[in-house]
Amino acid sequence: MMPNIPFPIKYFEQNLIFGIDGTVSAYYELQPFNYDFRSVDEQLDLLGNLETLYWNIQADTHALVVPEFHSLEEHRSGLRNQLSPDLGKAGAGFIEASMDHLVGKGVHSHRFYLGIKLKESQVKNGSIFADLTYVWKDFKRYLLARSGTEIPEIFEEEIHTYRTQEELFYSRINSCFRVRRVMTEDFEWLIRRSFYRGIARTPKRKNWKPEATPVHIQGKKALRPGRDVLTLAEGSFTATAGRRLEVEQFVQGVSRKGYMAFLTISHIPDKAPFPGIEWLYQLQKLSFPVEASVRTETIEYSKALAQVQNKKKELKAEDEHASESGEDTSFHILNSRQEALELENNLRTDKFPLLTTSIVLCVSATTVEELHMRIQLIKDLYSDMMVQIEVPYGDQWRAFNEFLPGSKRYITDYIHHMDPTAVAAGMFGATRQLGDGLGHFIGMSQNLPVFFQHDRGPKDPRLSTTASAAFIGSLGAGKSLGANLLAYQALLNGSKVLIFDPKDERGHWPEVLPELKPISRVVTLRASIEDRGKLDPLSGAHNPTELTASGETAKRILQFLSRAADGTYEAISIGKAVDYVVQNDPRPSMTAVLKSLIESNKLAPEKRQESLGEMVDVLQYLATSGQGQLLFGDGSQEAIDLSKPLTILQIEDLQLPEESQTDFGRMGIALLMAISDFSRRFSHQTGDGFKLVLFDESWRLAKVREGRAILEELVRTGRSKNAAIYLISQNAKDLLGEEIRSNLGCRFVFRCRDQREAEAACDILGIEANEYNVERIRNLPTGMCLLSDLEKRVNELEIQIVEERIFHAFDTRPGSNKKPQTGITIERITRRTGTS
Repeated sequence: MMPNIPFPIKYFEQNLIFGIDGTVSAYYELQPFNYDFRSVDEQLDLLGNLETLYWNIQADTHALVVPEFHSLEEHRSGLRNQLSPDLGKAGAGFIEASMDHLVGKGVHSHRFYLGIKLKESQVKNGSIFADLTYVWKDFKRYLLARSGTEIPEIFEEEIHTYRTQEELFYSRINSCFRVRRVMTEDFEWLIRRSFYRGIARTPKRKNWKPEATPVHIQGKKALRPGRDVLTLAEGSFTATAGRRLEVEQFVQGVSRKGYMAFLTISHIPDKAPFPGIEWLYQLQKLSFPVEASVRTETIEYSKALAQVQNKKKELKAEDEHASESGEDTSFHILNSRQEALELENNLRTDKFPLLTTSIVLCVSATTVEELHMRIQLIKDLYSDMMVQIEVPYGDQWRAFNEFLPGSKRYITDYIHHMDPTAVAAGMFGATRQLGDGLGHFIGMSQNLPVFFQHDRGPKDPRLSTTASAAFIGSLGAGKSLGANLLAYQALLNGSKVLIFDPKDERGHWPEVLPELKPISRVVTLRASIEDRGKLDPLSGAHNPTELTASGETAKRILQFLSRAADGTYEAISIGKAVDYVVQNDPRPSMTAVLKSLIESNKLAPEKRQESLGEMVDVLQYLATSGQGQLLFGDGSQEAIDLSKPLTILQIEDLQLPEESQTDFGRMGIALLMAISDFSRRFSHQTGDGFKLVLFDESWRLAKVREGRAILEELVRTGRSKNAAIYLISQNAKDLLGEEIRSNLGCRFVFRCRDQREAEAACDILGIEANEYNVERIRNLPTGMCLLSDLEKRVNELEIQIVEERIFHAFDTRPGSNKKPQTGITIERITRRTGTS
């Protein structure tokens, strides 16, 4: 038998909600904040913010944690609309495989709402007679409201007074957390979703708001709410089981049933450690969503102290009575006296208010068996924290109504007297959410799917940040496969992609992934006359701005190859020669710069001619031998064709120095400089399409000063050109420069075995390099990384590739299968990354 509880909501407007009992509350949505992988000091700061909120709010509060489920069908449709026409078939298969993989995983995000009960407002009429008349009328309104025979009107003066109160509370809350005022559609969703638990996503009404008729009463403007708010309370409920509710709804013409159970927290340890007792946040560890409703009523310090002193007297009297009776005092009384004494001392010292707190949880499922399993998992989770859970018999409908915004506390058997710190320790607002919430599926963060939208950074007005990213990790940790997956997804969405592939790990893509063959060009440069000048930084510039930037790259390359330090006569001579060619030669080239250097040497002071001549001899030799030919064109060479959506650029037999080698492979580094300048020009192409450059082995370029300068410019200018740079590096230390780090959006940190590398990786992620974080990075499994997303949230991410054929194509391990696929077959097998 369900108790007869009237629907508690009369009307709502903007973020104010009016209850049938005459109460008015203002509701806000908190912007979730990241909690994992923060330092203890940062976690204590968050605790302090919540503690300050509950300490200073001086009003009854209602905190709601609710999941918002995301429709896979809508997600699938949105992804398909973004597909490139060239990759329609393969893209549709890729999306279908990803969505099928996510079926049953409960794709959702947590939302956090805070309601504040406002003080009662009364309309003043001016005269004593008018006030007496209003008191009678107000009493009449109260009776009408409680009886349900008529919904009384709301005076505009009352609304204005409540708005003034609301402004004050908004200011207080906003000083602790970023919040927004809820809107009419939020209230509609919050109410209606309760009636669809365990059934389906809550249907939304377009542009719906509750009816209210403007009226005049004794010359005052008022609103008379209609009864259409009751239409939000749909469904047929059954509570025969006592410890659960069953709801039945018609969804798309079909009757469907959902099951829900409400649990209460009956005990929380008084002296639990923090961090560690986040009794609300810990629920997100579960693989299914759990809702929470936390209500507090404030007892100000003096009243709280008086109540504690009275309780002490009661306990003392019981103790004395036991002694007089010749009986031993029970442990419960002795323990309670000790706790009361400690609470009294704390109250006298800190003068904090007490909060009468009730905590109700809700879990739902599509079957009774699944519901019982979830209830047990919640109990098991809390038992490890010494938190006691009850499923109250006969109170399920009361608990259901407690979750409605604007309602009141209906269950009073599980009240906790808590200080603001204990309530704040629940970590209301903390989330494990990661990624963009839209875009392609890239993996799992514990029990939550992670989606990635490659161009969200510059397009989202709330962020307006770069889309560039870094992939850092030791050899074999999974960073290359993760970057390859994101590049492939960008291609599916119509982006142009340039990949520098120094280790020949991607040249086979057009063969093993047939959908890429018509849109790809693999360019392999060799030390030959045919490819001479293909990487000449001066020959590919098409406008003065590009030419100026390319001139700076030419100066850095020539200085680097000739070992000419900044400020030396040789470096100045190189700069003058490049400037002369850029300004005067109609077809500038590196060979023309050499000719200019030869001419300037003739005019140089005699004491400088020998050293300058030696430098020119070295550069002339490099320009005509080996891979140096790629850098020195004469202005007649054709530029590399970048017309295809995917260009993979390779250099045959490219020799690059290892980390311990300081002088070997200078030509390889110089070629990387030229390629980075080539990448810059690619990202600066005109057009509305998004451009992506994947730069493998970027750490080698960052090892030298000249290369770092080019890399910094490449990363810095990407955002303004609707482009992104993906840097793949084994060395985190080499990406610590502020210019590079501040222009990175997402950071993917895979396993870093070296202690110092792991510490540097913590710095890049923006987390404290403490023992736990460092050891976690050093021991990450292959394919697992720590991701810092665009909101700077950090958490674990397991990269998952759903299609077997794509996993094999991106697998860079020695001996991996790279045989061409005869067709596009979709195998729905989840694979974890296992490559570098």
